[in-house]
Amino acid sequence: MNRREALRITAVAGLSTAFGGGITAAVLRDAKLRRVRDTRTHMGTVVTLTTIHPRAATAREMNEAAFAEMARLERILSRHDPSAAVGRLNARGSLADPPLELLEVLAFAALLSERSEGAFDVTMTPLLDLSRSAFASTGKPPTPESIRAARSLVNWRGVEFDAGSVRLVRPGMSITLDGIAKGFVVDRTLAALTDRGAERVLVDAGGDMATGGSRVEADPWTVGVQDPRRAERTVDLIRLGGECVATSGDYLQSFTSDRRHHHIIDPRTGRSPLHSSSVSVVARSAMAADALSTAIMVLGPRDGAALVERYAGASALIVSKSGEIVRTPAFSGPVTLEV
Repeated sequence: MNRREALRITAVAGLSTAFGGGITAAVLRDAKLRRVRDTRTHMGTVVTLTTIHPRAATAREMNEAAFAEMARLERILSRHDPSAAVGRLNARGSLADPPLELLEVLAFAALLSERSEGAFDVTMTPLLDLSRSAFASTGKPPTPESIRAARSLVNWRGVEFDAGSVRLVRPGMSITLDGIAKGFVVDRTLAALTDRGAERVLVDAGGDMATGGSRVEADPWTVGVQDPRRAERTVDLIRLGGECVATSGDYLQSFTSDRRHHHIIDPRTGRSPLHSSSVSVVARSAMAADALSTAIMVLGPRDGAALVERYAGASALIVSKSGEIVRTPAFSGPVTLEV
């Protein structure tokens, strides 16, 4: 078996992200390729790096460097770490000499907030914390009065930044990058692998996936989009030949068993949107896919589809609460697997 044939089989083996399948070590060995797969916990989720390279030792070194880059970025972008740049910004209301990585994420977030008319907003931490606290203490949604008070601290325009500083314009404001930073970290993790010469790479961070490598365009990975109501099933298969995908869903962090209330909250109303169960976005970067999937969950199918079509190379699959599937025109259709 030659190398190209083996790489084509590894594309089908990308189904392991959905079905638990895989490729035998013997197939790769016969083609003088090695697959190294490492799994660790980062960003509050399970992260798996799958790297294909002629030398296993080199692939392991690549994965180690990629995980180190991931940890470095977490120390900048996490709101849960008081020593991280975002943690310090939230505690003080300002941050001098911000890291370039934080500025890059904030710039994309601001653009998306503008284009989505506020459906995406990194200042929504007060609303998210309010909902979590209310359901934990009473089992019920927050009161309208408490939502109004929290919303007074939510306004994406209240984050002012330049090369020298980041400022939150109102006392009590804070930011969360949970809906965008994971994608950014995935992009940088992928770059840490491909820049070192990996032939095929799949980065899977709790459903945010990025693919790359010198041969990935000719031999893409095939991954499944999970059914939001039946975890063991998929609603579609997609091929990623250098693209990225991210999914947001009401099933990921639900506050109630009926999933009417969950961690995705409309910054404009203070409540979870009621129309969609999940949104999967394919885009050229994991950061774009991550943030767009969150924004579309808030906007709903019609306005969400209009938003994603403004981003070159992006497409979306939306599953409604009733189970209806909506695909934007650019979203790939059902995949036929061929080896």
